[in-house]
Amino acid sequence: MLVKDLMTTGVITVKPETLVSEVAELLHQRHFTGIPVVNADNVVLGTISERDFITADSGLYLPTYIKLLSQMDYVQGGKKTLPHVVNQLVGATAKDIMNQQVPFANPDMTLEQLAELFAVKRMNPIPVTDSNNKLLGIVSRSDLIKLFSPGQIEKVYVPEQRHHRAIDDQAKYVQLDFQSRFAYVAKARANVWLTTGVVLFVIGFVAGIVYVADPNIFTNGSPPTPSSRLVPTP
Repeated sequence: MLVKDLMTTGVITVKPETLVSEVAELLHQRHFTGIPVVNADNVVLGTISERDFITADSGLYLPTYIKLLSQMDYVQGGKKTLPHVVNQLVGATAKDIMNQQVPFANPDMTLEQLAELFAVKRMNPIPVTDSNNKLLGIVSRSDLIKLFSPGQIEKVYVPEQRHHRAIDDQAKYVQLDFQSRFAYVAKARANVWLTTGVVLFVIGFVAGIVYVADPNIFTNGSPPTPSSRLVPTP
């Protein structure tokens, strides 16, 4: 049996300009593990799998993070520095997160060769293309597991190495910027309350000293009159 006997044709794809949120929704609705990104000529430019939605350093799930950013009202003054990077994240598309280091399967490849390709490249699914990288079909790991044991597929395991993406840096910058802003606001509020507490303490302390020195200071200097006490008449 060859790859062309196993592959799925009529593949659902996305374009480079498809929004990240739309790609995530498509994978969720279709229960896909990944999807090819193709141009107008149906040439494979890259693939997107679930792991590509996770930022490399901060571990953020981009579709959820983008949704939160798009619904967030920024604190006053934040718009001076945040919008450009935030808008880049909110408007992120498939080309920003896709894996361009794509292994291609040949339709005449044997299933043993395909199993080794899965084990070495750690990609799922793998597009099947012609010599010009035009998409012919797709094969997934689950397709192979139906014919091979998982141990056979894992036998040539090589740890994956994530490629660097600009969107990872953008997400990290926004996250650190938010953290610093919120920390500054929290610190400023704490300082306000501390200052208020100190001022009130000093006022109370001074008032106490003045009262001890002259108890009549708070009664306009007038000593209490005898009539202030009610004495029953005989």
